[in-house]
Amino acid sequence: MLTRFRIATLAAAASLGAAALAVPASAHTPPATVLTPYGRVPRSDVVQVDSHQTLQVVNGQVEKVDLRSHAVVARLGAAASGPASADPYRHAASLRAQAGITQAGTPQAGTAPGASATDLGGNCPADWGPTNIQSFKTTWTVPPKPSDSTSTTTFFIWNGLAGGALQPVLQWGNGTAAYQMANWYYVGGKYAHGTYLSVSPGTSLTGRIDFVSQSNGTYTYKESFAGYPSADVTVNRTSAADGVIECFEPYTDGDATKNPDAPDVAMKNISLTGQPGHTAPPTIAWTGNSSAASTKVVDSSSSNGEVDLYFNGV
Repeated sequence: MLTRFRIATLAAAASLGAAALAVPASAHTPPATVLTPYGRVPRSDVVQVDSHQTLQVVNGQVEKVDLRSHAVVARLGAAASGPASADPYRHAASLRAQAGITQAGTPQAGTAPGASATDLGGNCPADWGPTNIQSFKTTWTVPPKPSDSTSTTTFFIWNGLAGGALQPVLQWGNGTAAYQMANWYYVGGKYAHGTYLSVSPGTSLTGRIDFVSQSNGTYTYKESFAGYPSADVTVNRTSAADGVIECFEPYTDGDATKNPDAPDVAMKNISLTGQPGHTAPPTIAWTGNSSAASTKVVDSSSSNGEVDLYFNGV
């Protein structure tokens, strides 16, 4: 079982020089981009925070705030709006459309902004039903390196809430032939991540997301990897984070040598709890599409479940 992510590609134009010479759209230089667990986005929309900072939306503006002093560290501009803004994947596609870049980060001429989305392959079973979530956590073991151990091609492994708007992420690649982990989240059109930490194959990771509080239309969550407090992030959202997801998200174009050198990763000890007065369902109804390699639901329990995500099919 698998879920679908929507990602798109698009275009822009450029001009050059003192002589005001027109440059063909196909020759324009795309903006610097970052490959994130939400797809490729302009670097200007990716924000790093530490364990004492968060992003928040105030009067329609996105701010980076220090959690200790409550001082504004940076003002990041107007919060995203429109139909795509609530979905981090659709919004990423929209940003690529405006910037004229493809998912690979290269210019694409002749594609109008607003081009239709395409599916991003991956093993990402989800259950969109759970609400009033207090905690969601998953334990997995960092898999072996790819058989092409020099590859810097990227894949992500994570668990998350709200379609992945909040996600503790294990990453391989993105320019480095090594594993790293960081907590990611999406707020107000910005893609935020905490401190990156290096980890080795065989390391046990527990990614968890905990509801902290709700007040005046702000829902606060904490994302963490157990035992790695320097990577923690605090998330302030304008809506509750409902629905759970597990994901292997590859950008390896089906090349098995660039995926982990193992059949699968077992996402274990899956635990979902409800807020006071709300009981989590006894089982999680993992669903998705069938366009990517297989996923096996070993145990659908919401207290000690397991979902195995296969890297190259079964």
